[in-house]
Amino acid sequence: MTRFANSNSNSSSNSNGAWTLVLGLGIVMSISFGFTLNAFGIFTLPIIEMFQCSHEQAARIATVFMVSMTLAMPAAGWLLDHVAPRPVMATGGLVTGLAYLAAAHSADLASFTAAIALCGAGVGASTYVPSFILVSHWFSPRRQGLAFGILLAVVAAGGTVLPIGLNRMVEVLGLRVAMQAGAVTILAVCVPLLLGLVRMPARASGAGGAAAAETGGRGAGEVLRMPHYWLWIAMFLLVTLSGLSILMGLVPYLVSVGYSAAQAAAAYGAIAAATIAGSLSFGALSTRQGAGRTLALGIVIGSIGLLCLLQASHPGFGLAAIVLFVLAWGTTFNLVNQMSPTLLMEFAGQRSFGSLLGIGNLISGLGAALGPMLFGHLVDTTKSYLLPVSLCAALMALALLPLAMLRRAPRRMQHGVAFENHGK
Repeated sequence: MTRFANSNSNSSSNSNGAWTLVLGLGIVMSISFGFTLNAFGIFTLPIIEMFQCSHEQAARIATVFMVSMTLAMPAAGWLLDHVAPRPVMATGGLVTGLAYLAAAHSADLASFTAAIALCGAGVGASTYVPSFILVSHWFSPRRQGLAFGILLAVVAAGGTVLPIGLNRMVEVLGLRVAMQAGAVTILAVCVPLLLGLVRMPARASGAGGAAAAETGGRGAGEVLRMPHYWLWIAMFLLVTLSGLSILMGLVPYLVSVGYSAAQAAAAYGAIAAATIAGSLSFGALSTRQGAGRTLALGIVIGSIGLLCLLQASHPGFGLAAIVLFVLAWGTTFNLVNQMSPTLLMEFAGQRSFGSLLGIGNLISGLGAALGPMLFGHLVDTTKSYLLPVSLCAALMALALLPLAMLRRAPRRMQHGVAFENHGK
């Protein structure tokens, strides 16, 4: 009886620790992304004014950030497959804050871009890939969609407030002061949270034990030779390329069709609010429908949202079109990040999950990083946002093709494994 009571107590303790970790990592990601990747859309026009550069040059800053962030991801993933996560993630948080502070004091565009590149490396080592790897050790695959959804909902909650606050801060105090405040927040909040919360679960029992028991394991080399992995990357790349380009170009686009900077920032913040609802509702849906079906539905809804965005300049129903865009695209914005780790684990298992997630994010991230720069180039060339926004809608819809092939592929593989085990 005592042993049973102790087992229940340990399981409850591990469960509470798992959700506390999810909350803490969500706060870290919310702040880190809120002042960097999610802020570049707000910062685009002030950067153009401060450094007297073109839209393409300003968009290149987001591209450089994405490249350095994605380059850091496979290294962080490999390290978390082999060493404790706390020093890796805490060091990444420290680098993020210090580099962001250096960017705030940069005298020219070149030094600003270099500091943002270093900042991206710090974010890559302390946020998305390491956080999802860590959470995957605490939760079984069946519950990961919900856990990732709650994590991203916390991230989105920060994104609801930060764009409006940052826009106001830039207007009143200037870009440099706003970035200095961001650096202080990262150093004062994110680094202590990473030092205090980050750890692996006890393997003997609880959530971590469940995750280990329910997942198999394939070597990284074996998975890299599987078509499943490259279908997964193709799907991830197309959705991320579309989403990142829209995220970086949304505020300038809305300003160009007649909305004020404050109204554009409000729409930007509303997307984050919609993402909260989407992350939670689609996370709950995935426990019944699975990650693949849930993601496919989200891609369809997001594509429809982009078609609505194209009508933002209409004199009669432009505002209604923006509302529909926010609801459709906003609720599905983070869905690929939420569901793709579970899709990967379905055919790869836990053994080399960190390395494979990092490599996948590197490849798809490097491709997607070109999106904002190409988006800005098309705007400069055509003097219009019609073509780049239309292309983003087409790319998102195209992602349904590799996803459909991927959803069939794991089932065939799993049936083969089951037959093989039955024979044994």
